[in-house]
Amino acid sequence: MNLAFLIGHFPPGAFGGAELQAEGWARRLAARHRITVITRRDPPSQPAIERRDGFDVVRLPVSRVPLARTALDLAAISRAIGRLAPRPDLALCFQTFISGLAGVRAQQRFGIPAVVWVRGESEYALRGAWAARAIAPRVWARACGVLVQSDAVRAGLLDALAEAAPAVRAAVVAKLDVVPNGIDLPDAVAPPGGRVLTVGRLIPEKGMDVVIDAVAGLQGQLTVAGAGPERERLEARARRHGLEARFEGFVDRERLATLLREAWVVVLAARRGEGLPNAVLEAFAEGRPVIGTPIAGVRDLIVDGVNGLIVPPGDPHALRDALARLSHERGLAERMGRAARETAAAYAWPRVVPRLEAALERWAAR
Repeated sequence: MNLAFLIGHFPPGAFGGAELQAEGWARRLAARHRITVITRRDPPSQPAIERRDGFDVVRLPVSRVPLARTALDLAAISRAIGRLAPRPDLALCFQTFISGLAGVRAQQRFGIPAVVWVRGESEYALRGAWAARAIAPRVWARACGVLVQSDAVRAGLLDALAEAAPAVRAAVVAKLDVVPNGIDLPDAVAPPGGRVLTVGRLIPEKGMDVVIDAVAGLQGQLTVAGAGPERERLEARARRHGLEARFEGFVDRERLATLLREAWVVVLAARRGEGLPNAVLEAFAEGRPVIGTPIAGVRDLIVDGVNGLIVPPGDPHALRDALARLSHERGLAERMGRAARETAAAYAWPRVVPRLEAALERWAAR
């Protein structure tokens, strides 16, 4: 197949799970398919056109005019798709807005089937979000196909449609498929270190403040991997607790692997907004148990008491108790680590790539 990937940002850069997954998919699908990634040129120093890892990257200028940015982005993406030769068989759009919207517009203009990959809870949280409520259901209804990362996200999206846009729910159900994230599975698992690790953007939704409070209550050692606007506030919070906390900022794959080996447990205290968190999968791949909250996506990965523990969001006391249990109950962390590794095996790239290929081939044939 000849595939166009549409995504707002694309590595290198300090981006999140959607961007890193898009890079992983492009790299692996390029072994058998022609891949062109269309994304923003941000920062402007990035090359406009680049070929790497067997695929092409086309980066478009970013408008600095806030009110005109969406319209200009949509026009630029449409022009870029129209210039591709040969014309793509299908456009895979990572996230509903703006890539999904651009994809369905290109589908109408050029006849290129568009598949929208919903990447997390924030995309289908339609209640109270008038812009998402007006745009997202129409994008999903017009797309040739819709992808989600987990069964929990599928159920959440359909529930949101039943409430906000019941007229299009049946149409979306008919074209909705589940393909999970992929991960690299290390050949061997290293012995656990002594630190608690949390990974994610430093924003309120990720619950990093809860992790700091919980670990401080045990006088543990904490590593925070991630960048974001909350860093200064979180560092000050850790200092007030007298917590031995190390803030790493954004880390690449190699550094993250090192941090996972230094850890004995990984914590994901997100309050909302997850899809199928890379942080959980990567921890599982390294044989580390995860303490997480019961939000969409996480519920598909963590089996409470088997490969990790589930705690309520926003509750540092419950998280502290879970850490204490995992630390003090003899053999529990080791058993959960083995189960975590077994869970991760189902998400190894060789297992998930054929699932996406089959779905895309089916939609392209239509």
